[in-house]
Amino acid sequence: MGKILLLCLAVLTCLGIGVALQCLKCEFTIHGNLCCTNTVTCTTGELCATVRGHAADHKLIMKKDCVDKGKCQTNGTSSFAGVTYSTYYECCEGEFCNSGTGAGAQLSLAAGLAMLGAWLSRGL
Repeated sequence: MGKILLLCLAVLTCLGIGVALQCLKCEFTIHGNLCCTNTVTCTTGELCATVRGHAADHKLIMKKDCVDKGKCQTNGTSSFAGVTYSTYYECCEGEFCNSGTGAGAQLSLAAGLAMLGAWLSRGL
């Protein structure tokens, strides 16, 4: 019975590895204001990101989305409400890791299943 459970766990883990990364998406909003989020699936070469921007004498802005890996941890510029902001792309690699709870707070399916398998196998 235990071997069958572990085999099923291994198959589910492998299936989860090939699944595309899911992230939150929200268009630019002023920091502190609620953001209407949607779920978005990243394409190959993209990661979840939170983009933060600032401009002199203007409130800070924020956006969540999938971005190309090449933009991660870099600066850029974006326009919002007629103002050009200096932006910073903060990327992460877990499912919905750009939810605001921190990059390490979300577990991927593979990591979660591996932890479950380890917990279940300790009793075998």
